[in-house]
Amino acid sequence: MRIRLEKFLAERGIGSRRLAKQYVIDGQVKINGKQVFIPGRHIDQKKDLIQFDGRRVLEKPAPIYLMLNKPEGYITSVSDQYNRPTVMDLVDIIEERVYPVGRLDLNTEGLLILTNDGSFSHQILHPSNKIKKTYLVWVDGSPSQKSVQQLREGIQIVSGKTAPAVVQKIGQNRGNTHFKLILHEGKKRQIRRMFETVRHKVLYLKRVRIGNLSLGNLPIGKYRYLKQKEVASFQKQPSSDCQNV
Repeated sequence: MRIRLEKFLAERGIGSRRLAKQYVIDGQVKINGKQVFIPGRHIDQKKDLIQFDGRRVLEKPAPIYLMLNKPEGYITSVSDQYNRPTVMDLVDIIEERVYPVGRLDLNTEGLLILTNDGSFSHQILHPSNKIKKTYLVWVDGSPSQKSVQQLREGIQIVSGKTAPAVVQKIGQNRGNTHFKLILHEGKKRQIRRMFETVRHKVLYLKRVRIGNLSLGNLPIGKYRYLKQKEVASFQKQPSSDCQNV
């Protein structure tokens, strides 16, 4: 059976399809002993010998699903060229290889999923599924009602116009304003750039929910295994756009 190389690697726990693509570009993958650099190749998973970092890629491992409460100061990456701490340092007692599903910025806290299941990761990350993510945000000052409405309807940032989002004001304290945001997309530094565009700096940002999965009272820097019903819930996520509240 022929299959794309990146999908094959993802299904065997090497990384998400995006990460597997980067591994190919970086020359970390071989097909039948020959190094490949161009992603998108099709392979015969029964006949071809696939190697990653010099080791043969074996059968699909038992699936692992973790939820981590990421602290500030950790890179959401499997490794870092500058030797900064990564989220993998927080789950280093897990013997099996796992990788982050999506990203949280260095200075952003909260819910991060890690897995070795490429199909599960793809289900959460694929834009067409519009999995909603909920964030708590503190910003300096008090954005006007007009600015808040702009954020709700979609606003132009460096990476393009954002999709409609839930933007709910929760309260104010000492000149700062507290919001809840619900998005179904994940542009780079999106929330920070959204508020920068309306001239308000994000002081604190935390993701508290992905789909039906809530961070709950999981302590900062700790992780737990997902329950089967939590994993299954991502197969039932609605695809509707966010509605303003």
